[in-house]
Amino acid sequence: MISTARAFKQAGIHAPVLGEVYVSQKRQFNSLDHYSKYGEGGRNSFNGTVATVFGATGFLGRYVVNRLTRAGTQVVIPFRGSEDDVRHIRVMGELGQIVFMDYDIRDYESILKTMTHSSVAINLVGRNYSTRNFSMEDCLVTGAQSIARAAKEHNIKQFIHVSALNAKAASKSKFFQLKAKSERAVTEIIPSATIIRPAECYGQEDRYLNKFAYLRKLPFGVPLVGSGWNTTKRPVLISDVAQGVVNAVRDKTTIGKTFELYGPEEYFLHDMVAFVYRMIKKPFRAIPVPMQAYTVAGWLGEQSIFAPKLTRDLALRQFLSEEINEDAYTFEDLGISPENMNDAALAILRRHREYYYHDQVLDENEFCKPITAYQ
Repeated sequence: MISTARAFKQAGIHAPVLGEVYVSQKRQFNSLDHYSKYGEGGRNSFNGTVATVFGATGFLGRYVVNRLTRAGTQVVIPFRGSEDDVRHIRVMGELGQIVFMDYDIRDYESILKTMTHSSVAINLVGRNYSTRNFSMEDCLVTGAQSIARAAKEHNIKQFIHVSALNAKAASKSKFFQLKAKSERAVTEIIPSATIIRPAECYGQEDRYLNKFAYLRKLPFGVPLVGSGWNTTKRPVLISDVAQGVVNAVRDKTTIGKTFELYGPEEYFLHDMVAFVYRMIKKPFRAIPVPMQAYTVAGWLGEQSIFAPKLTRDLALRQFLSEEINEDAYTFEDLGISPENMNDAALAILRRHREYYYHDQVLDENEFCKPITAYQ
C-alpha cells in the first residue's frame, strides 16, 4: 500500500486537499501512481476553485452544487440537522469533492470554520415564513450579515449573494423588504459582492407551476385575485438561474455587479395558469376573489403545525407583478440564453396528467401567450 503523499510525489503532483493546485503532469506512470486532472475536466478534476455554498439543500442550491461539481469545483456545504438531509447531494460529486460541515447560522465560529480554505462564498439561504426557531429576518438578513463578515475575515476573493427580483424596501411584501435589507447589509460589509436577483423559478420540484396544477382538485375552479389579469410574471427555469450563479463564479468581471435573471417572456398570471391546465389536460376556470379572501386563507395556513403551504406574505407575493430594470445586467451578460416556459414546462408537469394523455405533446396554438401578443 502506498501513502497518498508518496503517490502524489511520484506522479509529480503538488496539491493540497483544499486550495489552489499546481499540477505537473507525468506522461509515464504505473498503476500505483495517483493522477489528478487540473481544469474543468468534469467531476474528477479540480479547476482551482473551492466554494462554500450556504443553503445548498434548498431548491436552487442543489442545482448550483450539481453544476459547480460538474465544472471541477470543490464544494464545502454547511448544513444543520440530520445527514439524511444532504444524502441526495453526496452523489453530485466524486469522492472527496464535496465536503459537508455542521454549522448553525447563529454560531459565527461555525460559519468561519466552513470558509477556512475557500476562495468563493455563495449565499443561497432563504426562508418564506418564520418558525419558532428562526424568523425570516434571522435567515435573510442576520444570517447574510454573519456570512458576509466571515467571508471578509477570511479575505474571500468572491462573494455571491442571491436576492429576489422584486427586492425593494418599499415593497408591500415583508419577504421582498427583507431581501432588499439583506442586499444593503451584505454590500456594506463587502462592497464588491455580486448580487443576483432571480424571478420566481419553476422546475421539477417547484412550488410554482406544480402548485397551480394541484389546485385542480378544487371543486369550483382556481381562485385568483382579479382572475389573474392584473398580475404579470416573468418565470425563469431554475437550472438557468443555477448556471447563472456558476458563470458568475467563473467570470471575475461580475464582481461588484447586480444581475436580474428572468425568463425571456412576460405573461399575465391568468394566461400562465390556463397554460398549466392545458398541459395537464384539465378544464380551467378562474374564480375572481378579493385579496382579503387570500389573506384569510394565508392566515389559516400559518396556523398549521406543519410547514405552511400558504401564508399571508406568500399570498401577497403571488399577485405582485414582477418589475425589471431595463439597464440591469441580465442572462445575456453571463453568456446564457434562458429557456422559454413553453419549451420547458411540459417535462415538469406531464406527471399531473392521466395516463392516457401522458405522451401527448402540445400544439403551438396551445402555448402560453406573452403580453406582447396583446399589443
